[in-house]
Amino acid sequence: MPKPTKTELTKYRAVLERQLASLRGDVGSMRDEALRASEQDASVDHMADQGTDNYDQGFMLGLIENEEETIQHIVEAIDRIEERGEWEFGICPLCVEEAEGGAKKKESAAKKAAAAKKAKAAPAAKIDPWIPKPRLEYLPWARYCVRHQEAEERNREIA
Repeated sequence: MPKPTKTELTKYRAVLERQLASLRGDVGSMRDEALRASEQDASVDHMADQGTDNYDQGFMLGLIENEEETIQHIVEAIDRIEERGEWEFGICPLCVEEAEGGAKKKESAAKKAAAAKKAKAAPAAKIDPWIPKPRLEYLPWARYCVRHQEAEERNREIA
């Protein structure tokens, strides 16, 4: 995939800013609702009602936490568009690491291959560090390509 153009970056930034404003409003209203629930009179008629209220509040706090994480990812994506981030917008940093690590391995392998030039080997597949545009269209705050995002989620499930 090629690097995003300036026009595409402008479009992604506008989408990110709209999503950010929406999420900040949602989180604000969810916080208000969670606080209202915690300030309600604790003398509920039945223990089951109190348990339900506690579950609802815990669920709401979990949603708030997830939304705040998404907000952080959006802010980081906007920073990357403005070239203030840790890496360039639209690039998968794990693919870059992989490509750089592969280059080092290729150097030592090249010496071995030069010594043992019996068979003609196929060239190694070049790693494209750019996140595919359809993924950025769907999720403009994506930090990783699909392959690395799946690996991150698997690691999160294990932990």
